[in-house]
Amino acid sequence: MKVVLKYLITFVLPGITFGQVVEKKTTWFKDNVSIRKTFDGSKNENKPATFSLYENHKSDNDYINADVAIKIKEWELFEDSGTVLTLFPVAEYHRSTNENDKKDKLSAGLNTEFYFGSKWNLKPYLLSNVAFKRNFMEGINEIKYVGQISLFGTKPGQPGYKWRFDNDGADYRGTYYPYLGYEYNEIPDLVTEGTTEIMSAIFFRVFLEHWFSPKSVQVTIDGIYRNLISTNAIKNDLPLINIALNYYPGNQSHISIGLDYKNGYDPDSKFTHVEITSLNLKFNF
Repeated sequence: MKVVLKYLITFVLPGITFGQVVEKKTTWFKDNVSIRKTFDGSKNENKPATFSLYENHKSDNDYINADVAIKIKEWELFEDSGTVLTLFPVAEYHRSTNENDKKDKLSAGLNTEFYFGSKWNLKPYLLSNVAFKRNFMEGINEIKYVGQISLFGTKPGQPGYKWRFDNDGADYRGTYYPYLGYEYNEIPDLVTEGTTEIMSAIFFRVFLEHWFSPKSVQVTIDGIYRNLISTNAIKNDLPLINIALNYYPGNQSHISIGLDYKNGYDPDSKFTHVEITSLNLKFNF
């Protein structure tokens, strides 16, 4: 734990000052690049990138975690028609030296969001993502495609609407997004070495974000339920839930300390079952 505390003191305290400076200035980087943990849903989901360092007092299995996704400036098409097609390239890197959950993956892909041109208060929109992944740990390539549909509302209680506590100027805000989608994966050595499994699934996912204190305490819940439709190589039902509690010190919204809990079948670990609680340094822009 001494290593963890030293890590947080070394990086978090300078980060608070840095976050306050960035909060006050508009830079090219801030206007054109977004950094998150992943972009597996709407670009508006606020899931901070994470860096973790673990010290195991019962063994020599000390390890690091890194989950970083970068979105380059998006392009919006058909704005004047009432229908909007948004495209943006995404690169993600996921790294863990945990002996029980090792990973080292770099991916690059293209995300699209298509918003229907309608005057409805609750509008459907389509999301699509295709990504090519390099698994450096095993020296193999993977392909993933995800298509999903969601809803965006303009009234309280509807998906995508940012609720507030009877005060439009307050930051005690929250929102959620439901998704129904299809996922396609090509994963070498999933079950049998030398064999590439083609795995597809339908899924239902819900992402919820809420701030319990203005620019200070954030909770996110990300739950997904997959049902395989193309292979019996692994379990047919693959639920996964991620719960995160993030504290942003210094009245800024870029650098935080987070406590995370993950339980379920992790796609970044070849859908093996994991249960992990972690203390993390996080940031987003």
